[in-house]
Amino acid sequence: MTDTPLSDDALVWTPRLTGPALRFGDDVNTDELHPSRFYSLDDKTVRSGFLRAAEGHERRADTNLGGRVVVAGRNFGIGSSRETGARVFLLHGIVAVVAVSFARIFYRNVMNLGLPAFTCPELEGALGGIADGAPVVIGDTAGGVRLRVGEAPNSLVVTPLDPYWEAVSRAGGLEAFLGLTSPLR
Repeated sequence: MTDTPLSDDALVWTPRLTGPALRFGDDVNTDELHPSRFYSLDDKTVRSGFLRAAEGHERRADTNLGGRVVVAGRNFGIGSSRETGARVFLLHGIVAVVAVSFARIFYRNVMNLGLPAFTCPELEGALGGIADGAPVVIGDTAGGVRLRVGEAPNSLVVTPLDPYWEAVSRAGGLEAFLGLTSPLR
């Protein structure tokens, strides 16, 4: 955590990504987010499986979650390495994922698909106070990438993307970055 949190009033923000929070806790398994029985090459089938086993989110499985920013705790995306566990986020229009930490395979999957995934260790102490649906802004400031959620007076420091992952994300995914296809978005 920063020794002296900066008030948003002291920062000039360039919003990069915005949307209402879709909040999760710690150790969220990809099998909760997207159960294996919905694995398919058919996007409609994949899409229908989102949140079917996520504790506290089951009733939202059929709702429109487009434009949301996932805000999560430690070890987000543990479990399966199935790409559909990451692809379902794109199919639902999720714009970014921010977590205290990620399971490595899940992180690589979402980034390879072009979905920006940011780590924010400062979320560790703040996650409990973040309401589902609270407005989220991920933006660039002179002090680096920051996260602001809801009406909090102070923003949180976000670990900047590695230059490679930044380039992959801006291209729209690994295949687009390599010139093999057009972006998935």
